[in-house]
Amino acid sequence: MELLHFRLYGKFAHFLRAEASASAFSYPVPPRTVILGILGAVLGLSKDDPQVALEPSNIALSGIIPGTHWHKVKLRKDPPQPLAWTVKKSQNIDRTTAPEKASLILQEWLFQPEYHVWVSLPDPYHNELNDRLQKKKWHYSPSLGLSEMSAELEYISTLESSILPEGIYEISTVFQRDEVELELNRVFDLQLALHAIRMPQTVTQDRVFSHCAYFLERDARPVPVKTGLAYQAADQIIMFL
Repeated sequence: MELLHFRLYGKFAHFLRAEASASAFSYPVPPRTVILGILGAVLGLSKDDPQVALEPSNIALSGIIPGTHWHKVKLRKDPPQPLAWTVKKSQNIDRTTAPEKASLILQEWLFQPEYHVWVSLPDPYHNELNDRLQKKKWHYSPSLGLSEMSAELEYISTLESSILPEGIYEISTVFQRDEVELELNRVFDLQLALHAIRMPQTVTQDRVFSHCAYFLERDARPVPVKTGLAYQAADQIIMFL
């Protein structure tokens, strides 16, 4: 299987958690659905099309958990009072207008997020993405969760990957919990910091999400597991989201 390997990074990111309520928590890494949206922007697909048009896709992701900052943001519930169609010469410019209804909430922003992504898309999108990544040509500006948070994509390589026989491997990427058996003794010996998290995996055009349980290592260190779903991609052993 041919994979495209690129670096995804930016100054800030915010990947809103599905279960977030008043305070806007962020996933520490972009969910699979977010990556599909980013690739859709590069390819020129409209907002809700990538999650359907780009399936089935194989996507692998690696990256350290970034530092975070809680940012207070003002969200308007109602628009401000519209301007009058006519302006009279005698109009008092200091008159009081209707107050805006707004609320202040906290958003968890990720600082200096940086990830490595391996992806294989269905035809004809795979070859087009390969060309666009190498030439840095985007249809729409990709973002890291919010439109104000620009994403940078840096092409690294096009490489072949092959599935490995069932065995014990050190996985360099985020992986699904139900696809592995952790080698706990080695995990403890290596003092790995594993995070268990549920993130969106797929979404329909009607915005119905399905979730999956994942493991990720805090500093993106390889995790020893027993699995039959690992792939060799150059010098990395990866698993797909």
